[in-house]
Amino acid sequence: MAAITSEQVMILRTQTGAGIMDCKGALNESGGDIAKAVELLRKKGLAGLAKRAGRAMKEGVVVAKTSADAKACSLLELNCETDFVAKNPDVIAFAAALAAEMLADAALANPAESEAAKARLQAVAMKMGENMQIRRGVVYKTEANTAANYYVHNDNRKGAIVEVSFDGNMAAAKAELETLAKELAMQSVAMSPKYLKREDVPADLVASEREIYKAKMEKDEETAKAIAAEGSKPFKAKTPETIVKMLDGRVNKFFQENCLLEQAFIRDSKLSVTQVVKNLGTKLGGNVAVTRFNCYLVGIE
Repeated sequence: MAAITSEQVMILRTQTGAGIMDCKGALNESGGDIAKAVELLRKKGLAGLAKRAGRAMKEGVVVAKTSADAKACSLLELNCETDFVAKNPDVIAFAAALAAEMLADAALANPAESEAAKARLQAVAMKMGENMQIRRGVVYKTEANTAANYYVHNDNRKGAIVEVSFDGNMAAAKAELETLAKELAMQSVAMSPKYLKREDVPADLVASEREIYKAKMEKDEETAKAIAAEGSKPFKAKTPETIVKMLDGRVNKFFQENCLLEQAFIRDSKLSVTQVVKNLGTKLGGNVAVTRFNCYLVGIE
């Protein structure tokens, strides 16, 4: 019998929605006959999700885990079609188990790219009768000078993970650094920053935002002129220096809204996150820095 090709497997997967290993098994059993393989999968109850392949997966669950030695944290998002399935104990248990396995198995560190993880989810999806996917996942392994922690909201739809570094006595500072990381994870879930710092924002996006603000200012200027022409209010044109200053202010506000380090701290809005981090460093006698974060909000990029 001729060897089963990857092309045959992918054709069968497209037609049935079944996992790779199930497709290979059915093709081997059918001697490579795709029609017979489809029939075999249907008899086994493994085909049937393909008709749902185009259905939107806007619901889901976010879970996080810490390794037994507390040296690594994982964050995982699974998507499905309905809130009912997202709250199913089997789905939550699968997500929790996979998040735990991500900590121990390097092959699962990026579960969205793991065929083994996808095949296992496929079995859960068949049981639920709904289209599902592993949207994304990440593992933070701490080093000698770093600490990490996470926060998952009680609705299991929002979660974040944060890593911080410290150049002082790590043993003495670890507990406070982990508390900071958790608070900043909560900050991320509450305020949805897209970037860590302003230097991470693509230059073309900043330029685009600046042009949007400029266009609005020009429109407001024209409106003010029109009002002045009617004699109800005098018009005074803004100087080029004033316009530049206003544009800079609007761009800075964009950074404050979208960059974690520039946001107002949720526990004390008088302080920025940067200032909170700096204050902790002063207290601990060293330099504290936020090195990375991931925030997963179901249904939102």
